Amino acid sequence: MPDRRSREAAFPGGERRPPTTPAPNRQIAKWNARYAAHAPGALGRPSRPLPRAVSGVPPGRALDLACGAGRHAVWLAERGWQVDAVDGSQAAVRLLLANAARTGCRERVAGHVADLEADPPEFAIPTAAYDLIVDCCFLHRPLFAAIREGVRPGGLFVAALHLPAPEAGGGHRFVLREGELAETVRAWNWDIRHCAERPAGPDSEHGLGVAEIIARRPPAG
Repeated sequence: MPDRRSREAAFPGGERRPPTTPAPNRQIAKWNARYAAHAPGALGRPSRPLPRAVSGVPPGRALDLACGAGRHAVWLAERGWQVDAVDGSQAAVRLLLANAARTGCRERVAGHVADLEADPPEFAIPTAAYDLIVDCCFLHRPLFAAIREGVRPGGLFVAALHLPAPEAGGGHRFVLREGELAETVRAWNWDIRHCAERPAGPDSEHGLGVAEIIARRPPAG
């Protein structure tokens, strides 16, 4: 059987993509156009729960889902974490790697171009591989089961996902129901260290509310 690496195509900057990828979906095409218009530069602050979650935690291996330009992946790598960062947008991953190089942490960031909504998955989360999995502003419910299995015993899951605005008419499909994130993670029987929902406000991203969670998988034994 040929080496798996021989069946992957490397892009400039080191990100990797399966060679038989279907044409990008419309969402990925939109994000490619958006990220292609940006140059490397200052990144926004990480989502609220992430600094709180890793405060006092020794750096380990992290996975950043739908990483975009790298505001979470680069922030973690600057603090010593080894980060796998995945996004469906090739332009986003290239920008992520450029931002990591600009901030001096490129060797701690591995970029992966993969459609996280594909079936079968283009990026399979390895079992018990990560000390931390971060999912911010990207909702794809089938990922929850893989996230649960991907966190090592004693590791963390951190999420900040959108809730609908009060006046929304159902036009935004990438939003949770109220209480859905907490209900999902509570069913895992993990230690929930932070759980909050905030309604949309004048400064809300995309005019949407947000549900946050920090949960720790019980240690082995």
